[in-house]
Amino acid sequence: MTTRIKQKPRKNKYKVAIAGCGRIASLLEDDPLREKPATHAGAFSAHPATCMIACCDINKDRLSLFAKRWGIRRLYTDYREMIDTEKIDILSVASWTETHSEIVEYAAESGVMGIYCEKPIAINLAQARRMVKACGKNGVALVIGHERRWGRDFQIVKRMLDAGDLGQLRLITGYTLSARPPKLSRRKYGGGTMFHDGTHMVDLFRFFAGDPVSVIGLTDRPDGKNYIENTAMGLVNFQNGVKGMIVGGGERNYFHFELDIQTDTARVLLGNHVSEMYTCQKSKRFTGFTELAKVPFPTGSGGVNPYIGGVSDVIREIETGQRSISSGIDGLKALETIIALYRSAGKGGSLVKLPL
Repeated sequence: MTTRIKQKPRKNKYKVAIAGCGRIASLLEDDPLREKPATHAGAFSAHPATCMIACCDINKDRLSLFAKRWGIRRLYTDYREMIDTEKIDILSVASWTETHSEIVEYAAESGVMGIYCEKPIAINLAQARRMVKACGKNGVALVIGHERRWGRDFQIVKRMLDAGDLGQLRLITGYTLSARPPKLSRRKYGGGTMFHDGTHMVDLFRFFAGDPVSVIGLTDRPDGKNYIENTAMGLVNFQNGVKGMIVGGGERNYFHFELDIQTDTARVLLGNHVSEMYTCQKSKRFTGFTELAKVPFPTGSGGVNPYIGGVSDVIREIETGQRSISSGIDGLKALETIIALYRSAGKGGSLVKLPL
């Protein structure tokens, strides 16, 4: 893989085009409860170094709505035509997962400097590997939208773990629980909750614990092996001896995303609704014992709005060559772990070694 050529910082703004004008591209910006920006377009609009000049979607109504919302005059229904016509610097890929590979590969071969691609990176490993290879070959910065990596609380815990301030990491448990999915093709959609929401959790496992070396997986596929799962569960073994457990789906009447990090002296809960820390202290109930007691969650700097963080990483990689903390390789590794869990489940829960 070739080394990417560093670019000089721009005096003018980087020109951005958006491929896919739906939920994560723009519509979530209308959710009054979400931190803003909450979308690709919101982040590019807010970032002082970027300017959106074009957008593309096969749905003309959604395309028109997007263009009106963000003041864009150059509209396309074919991403190839948009890339060939507009001299863009950065492409945002916010389309359906099954289209990521073809769009990213085409853009990488067409002269863009950077690509901000929504998660999961692709439907399968062959697509993901082609994406990473195409961007490496052409010196294109590829950032994957596992946005929690840039969040303040996740950054604080990461730094504390790396510094040894929380003790020795022992176990990570992750939950991405949600309602029963519709009957959908596994070939087209890749997987259920473990695939589309669980990619965030699997990525965070690797963010905190490093590379996994083996997995054991179980799935519940009541519609048959060719359809996405209702529930997926997995055990993950990491290179450093850390263990992991993950559950996706589960047919709940609620959405629940939570990471439980346990060391030999502390425990941290991180998720969409919680940031809590517990440390080992003398028990107030049992003589001679120590227990975990809740302490104030640390304050600190370093985190940014997660979507702004993704855009900033694209720009930094373009200008300095420094790889993003959520690179194409990171996205590939997350997908690889999920595929390994599915393979294990297909073999009755047999251990599957990584890398595949």
